[in-house]
Amino acid sequence: MTGARTWQSIQHLRGLAALSVALFHACQWSQVNFATGQAGVDVFFVISGFVMWTATSGRTVRPMAFFARRLVRVAPLYWLITLALAAAVTLVPARFPDLSADPRHVLLSLAFIQHDNPAGQPFPLLAPGWTLNYEAVFYLVFGALLLLPEPRRLFALTFALMVLAFAGFAWPPAYQMLLNPLFLEFLAGVWLGRMAQLELLPDRSMGWLLLGGGTALFTLIQLVNMDWDLWRPMVWGAPAMMVVAGAISIEADGGWRDLRGLKILGDASYSIYLVHTLSIGALAMTIGAWNPPIFIPLAMIVATVSGLACWALVERPLLNRLRQWVA
Repeated sequence: MTGARTWQSIQHLRGLAALSVALFHACQWSQVNFATGQAGVDVFFVISGFVMWTATSGRTVRPMAFFARRLVRVAPLYWLITLALAAAVTLVPARFPDLSADPRHVLLSLAFIQHDNPAGQPFPLLAPGWTLNYEAVFYLVFGALLLLPEPRRLFALTFALMVLAFAGFAWPPAYQMLLNPLFLEFLAGVWLGRMAQLELLPDRSMGWLLLGGGTALFTLIQLVNMDWDLWRPMVWGAPAMMVVAGAISIEADGGWRDLRGLKILGDASYSIYLVHTLSIGALAMTIGAWNPPIFIPLAMIVATVSGLACWALVERPLLNRLRQWVA
């Protein structure tokens, strides 16, 4: 998968999406409604579909090589943080009253298997890891279909993801166990990747309209406090797709600026995403979250700094070492 283009806009959106989710959790601690901040995850899912298609199109990629690269990219840091959290929960359980280091729960979390935790909720030990369970299923389907020629792969992938998206309606108990329309967001990203590959993206003026329209929709959804639970891919997924489509269209037409600060945040977005709940929670336990104008900005600083530190000191060196094994 070498030689794939690096999209600056995608890196920038990754950073902003991670900060959006962090802001949601900071506001949650202070009991401030910013539910739409969770839509950063929807942006991530669209980006994932786009990146997987653009990183593999036009070249021969064997499924096992694909799986190895995805595992090295996603799993080690997640495993490391999950095991550290499990150790902390075991040693000082009073500091983590809502968490349990039950061995079955920990093992299923490490294996990216969706399950109900001991509290009866569909979250792994490290709560943000629920999104990685969706990513894992998407990678399995995508990697298996790399055996097909590209045109057939695209339509087979469309069929497979649509089956996953709607199977939960036929079998309701499976809806929270991954079989739900969130997979349509990955599919949207795949088709955007195909459009980029065929140079069918709109020009930068339409790109700015899409980006602005998606942002405006997110703002409207937050203002009206729209219920998203059942149709999240439509309520948040549609504007997420517009934002990603707009950004890549602008860049493809030469209108996207190189913003170094956002690029660094994009590079560190995975670390920020994984550690922010722990760093924000630690801050809340230390100083309290009762004063939102003070706590929320401070929480965002702590989440950003801790994420950047994790990226620079742990994630990046770890990836550099492990990628030598799967090069």
